Order: sequence, then structure tokens, then C-alpha cells
Amino acid sequence: MQVLLLVMVVPAIAKPRTRIIGGRPLPITAIPYQLSLRLNSRHICGAAIVSPTLAVSAAHCFPRPGAYSIKAGISSLNETGETIHVDRAQIHPKYDSNGVDYDIALAFLRCSLHYTPKIRPVALPRPDQPLRVGMVGIVSGWGVMFSNDDKSFSNVLRGVETPVWDWQTCKRVYPGDVTPRMFCAGYLQGGKDACQGDSGGPFVVEGVLYGIVSAGMDCAQPGFPGIYTNVYELRAFVKEYGNV
Repeated sequence: MQVLLLVMVVPAIAKPRTRIIGGRPLPITAIPYQLSLRLNSRHICGAAIVSPTLAVSAAHCFPRPGAYSIKAGISSLNETGETIHVDRAQIHPKYDSNGVDYDIALAFLRCSLHYTPKIRPVALPRPDQPLRVGMVGIVSGWGVMFSNDDKSFSNVLRGVETPVWDWQTCKRVYPGDVTPRMFCAGYLQGGKDACQGDSGGPFVVEGVLYGIVSAGMDCAQPGFPGIYTNVYELRAFVKEYGNV
């Protein structure tokens, strides 16, 4: 089964639907770790602050070399905020752009972020904090407003709460696609999900970063949860390459 990476590519049969689907507007002070990842000054993905000079996003958000930057401390995309160029991106060495396994990347910032009530880091899971079935995480971002128009991002930061699925159930829904480096979250009836433009954004449970928005079957479709990179399983990569 082919899944959809949630950056800019949308299926031809996709129907217009509000993004983040089923969510609500959130002020940046509620989720101050949220970043807008940009290519040539245009929003393409989400990301999360891990340290003053390091952000975490999805590997597929860096498809090619380019002028990447992050914007921090904003609730809407047209706010000024704090913009810092990405000096380099470290993609997981096992990531293959033909799939969604190991879909994680570290963005090293050219200079340090200045922490304020609107700009704060998110915690990484400790070894004794594994992801558990039923955990409810908040997913946030500025995903596209309509799936048939990849330019129509939501100007306002939005978030939605979704529960973690049993891994075996997730694997049955997406046979051949799901590995232990991924997990599923969403609702059986659909209606609440992340979508294009939310890629790379954080899935956070009680202040801990457990997931990164990665892929899915369209968006918020009944029976098809979103696929997230499992940060707990890849925390060694973040610590080794990010030196955190």
C-alpha cells in the first residue's frame, strides 16, 4: 500500500477539507516549541525546538539542498517572529526517500534562538518514557487549507489531539509500510488529523516529543490513522548527532 508523505504532494482524487483537520487555533504560547520550516522563505513543513541551535523535523522535508530557515515564536505565518537560517540538515543515515522509515532530520541553526514565553524547547523522551498505546498527543502546524491547492496554508497555527494506536493494528492498516520506527495516531472514524504542510511537525504528550508528522492515506480518512516517526525509538540518533 502506498502512503502519502505530508509535505506538498496531494492525490488527484483528494477533496477540499480544512487543515489541521478537526483542530482548533492555538496561540504559540501554548506550544512554544513549534517552528515553521521554510525553503526560500516559504513555509513547507513544521519542526520542533530541541535546543537553542537545534530543531527536529522529518527527513522528507529536506528533499534537496536549498536555502532553509526556521521561523519561531509565531501564531500566524505572517508574523515577524524570529527567523534563523539552517546551517545544515542531518538526515538519518538509514532514511530512504522511496519510503517513510527513519523519517527524521536534525536542523542545525546558524545562530542561537532567544528563549521567550513564545520560544521554548520540547523535551525528548527518556529511556524510561516509552510510547504507550492510548497516549493522547497534540499535533500542531499550519497545514494546507485545501488538499487540491498546495499553496493554501492555514495562516493560523492549529492543533488537534489524537490517540496512539496499537502497533499491530497500525501495521494491518498499512501492510508493508509500518516499521518499529513508526506509530499510528488518529480516530477510527476519521475527522481529526494532520495533513500536507504539517509534515515534520511535533506530536507531543505532556511536554515530551514522541512523534514527528510523517505520512498517511490522504488525511483524516476513516480507518486510516496518521503515520508518525517514533522519536522514542530514534532518540539515540538525536542525542548522538545533535549532541543533546
